[in-house]
Amino acid sequence: MSKRTRMIRVAPVAAAAICALANFASLARAADAQQPAEPFSLAPTDSPKYLDENLPSLAPGAPTSLNSNRAPLMAALANVGVAQSLDQARVNIYGYVEGSYTYNFNNPAQGLNLGREFDINDNRPQLNQADLKIERKADPHQWDLGGMLEMNFGTDDRFIHSSGFFDHSNNPFSNSIDNGAEYQFDVPQIYLDLTAPWGKGVRFRFGKFLFFKQIDPNASVFYSHSFTFGAALPFTLTGVTAYYQFNDQWSIEGGIARGWGQTLRDNNGAIDALGRVKYKINDKTEASLALVIGPELDHDNSHYRTVLDGTVSYAMNDNLTLLADGVFGYEAEPSGTGDDYWYGLSGYAVYKVSDMLNVNARGEFYRDEEGFTTGIPQTLFEATLGVTLTPFPNNDIGSNLKLRPEVRYDYSTGDYFNGLTKHSQFTMAVDAYFDF
Repeated sequence: MSKRTRMIRVAPVAAAAICALANFASLARAADAQQPAEPFSLAPTDSPKYLDENLPSLAPGAPTSLNSNRAPLMAALANVGVAQSLDQARVNIYGYVEGSYTYNFNNPAQGLNLGREFDINDNRPQLNQADLKIERKADPHQWDLGGMLEMNFGTDDRFIHSSGFFDHSNNPFSNSIDNGAEYQFDVPQIYLDLTAPWGKGVRFRFGKFLFFKQIDPNASVFYSHSFTFGAALPFTLTGVTAYYQFNDQWSIEGGIARGWGQTLRDNNGAIDALGRVKYKINDKTEASLALVIGPELDHDNSHYRTVLDGTVSYAMNDNLTLLADGVFGYEAEPSGTGDDYWYGLSGYAVYKVSDMLNVNARGEFYRDEEGFTTGIPQTLFEATLGVTLTPFPNNDIGSNLKLRPEVRYDYSTGDYFNGLTKHSQFTMAVDAYFDF
């Protein structure tokens, strides 16, 4: 389970990063007398745009700003003559706004949908995220500097804070807006990228970043997330990684980090090791295997937590894509207490009916042997059916709007739902988000 500790505001760090990002344009002017180089991206251009939250290679990445089909914000900047200079410097400014509503037929205790993450609130609308990114993609074919500053506000941010970095707010499970606990501000990512022209190009990343789980709604066909998304893996990591793409099929990324959700303050004196290998088996099939290992318990540098996550996607044809995601976690406990295990498997099917409509299905099994990640020993099952609607697929601005209605059924072998009194819950939900 991710470490949750209170933290302090660190405005000087954010301000320094903003200044650094603001200077990217001037740093790149000398190299931009010619046509801008191709941006360095970890996302294959032919990957599905909307699929799963646990495989970053399938997330969409930044809306493009280097062609005529600009995202709305960059298009507006182009109208005032600013975007062209940003293009030359390979700087992109973009984001999204997401709102949602979830209804639980149990009328659950305290209005909480237990086991959920961003859709934990029952029977009332909420602003999940208002997100803004300032990004410069570094060119791997030369010595270059890039990075990202991502700022976010909404109800989701209370679940993704890292220690010592904008974690000053109150209890994340509070339903009260008055005490400031529900709607919060966070900086999910703030990092610098340094590329070196060694071989095919090496990218070094320094700072706070998302490695396992994506909070961007574009990274999933569903509004609600799997149990493994909420319980089995860390959100953000703060450290250093190196990325290298050997060829069109193989890439590898590895490094060190302070720990699960640890940034300017750590709960122990140890570091984590992390890594990911991605393999594009063929034009239809991709696989990813990721690992994080290190001490995570408070004031304990000796007992290691290990999580392994593997994902395989298969594009059966132009319309149907299948995906499987498996996770295994282990926490070594001090002498006298039993060790903890958790593991699960999720399966996805995404069928593209048209440019306007995708039909999506997900089934999941998740076992928490000792209750380490969910609070009670249990096996969880989940089935979700939904659609992704793009109401205006052929409109330059309207195509950025997505609607995702869904129905979901959760079952636990223990009394987990409705305030730890029921074995199951049934919910209906819809979210809408707009990329700009």
